[in-house]
Amino acid sequence: MKRSNRLVLLIGALLAVVAFVGIVLLLGQPSGGGGGSQPTPPTTVHVVKAKVAIPAGTIVTQDMLDATGELPIGAAQNAFQDPGLVISKTIRKDAQPGTILTFDYFIDTGQTSNVTDGLPLGLRAMAIQVDQVTGVGTLIHTGDKVDLVIGLKIQTTVFDPADKTKTKILKVGDPAPSVKMIIQNLRVLGTLLPPPTAQAQQQQQQPGASPSPGVQQQPATTLNGQQEIVVVAVTANQAEAIRYAQLYTDPMALVLRSPKDYVAVDASGSPIVSASPVVPPFEQTDGMVLRILVDKYGVLPPNLLVGSSK
Repeated sequence: MKRSNRLVLLIGALLAVVAFVGIVLLLGQPSGGGGGSQPTPPTTVHVVKAKVAIPAGTIVTQDMLDATGELPIGAAQNAFQDPGLVISKTIRKDAQPGTILTFDYFIDTGQTSNVTDGLPLGLRAMAIQVDQVTGVGTLIHTGDKVDLVIGLKIQTTVFDPADKTKTKILKVGDPAPSVKMIIQNLRVLGTLLPPPTAQAQQQQQQPGASPSPGVQQQPATTLNGQQEIVVVAVTANQAEAIRYAQLYTDPMALVLRSPKDYVAVDASGSPIVSASPVVPPFEQTDGMVLRILVDKYGVLPPNLLVGSSK
């Protein structure tokens, strides 16, 4: 009887050991059921790319974008992962279908080094120097469209009535100013701004100054009399007119056009994504002299007061 009791106790102890070993093995089993393997972390991310060709100067819309592109995580730091970050923004470089859009497509640093790639067939590149007054605060960027306004002083002359040979000319009055918009719809190929000051460079290098590490930030403009070189695409005749104006007129002014003027829209006013950019018709302007200011705009001409009106 005593021997039987010892056998039962031995069997019970053995079963307890087996159960303990099983519990230890079960708790030590890694979760995930797939043969004990850990989940693999993602190595790529979705990035925004162009679905259609997007010319420089275009306001980006949802229909122009495709969010199915992928890049390795380490290579995607300068790319956009959310289409909402570029919608309604103006692109500053031509993007072809399938191009992954990065920050530099939306920044013009004013340090253009190549304009021939964006120069349309048959046109020439020409530089125009402006300042903050004549160049829209030096806020003209690559891909923009501009109009050209010149101003000059014209001396009225007549033939001397006493000269029978009709070769002697008399000046009448003082030279009078005349202003005219002579060229419209010029495409900006690139811009050149002075190097940033030491203070501006320091601000750009501060944390959070640029949208992503390694991305150069578009320079800010302050009221400092800054100059800007604007390179535009012109025809041969336009180049001659601009060069004449550079030599003999007052400083020329560039007028910035709205990018919406160049977007084709349907009957509802929505942009047509696949349509070519629209070229607005040439707008006939008055030109401006004192006579037009008086007759059309009601400017009061000066009158000399001789004696008292009483």
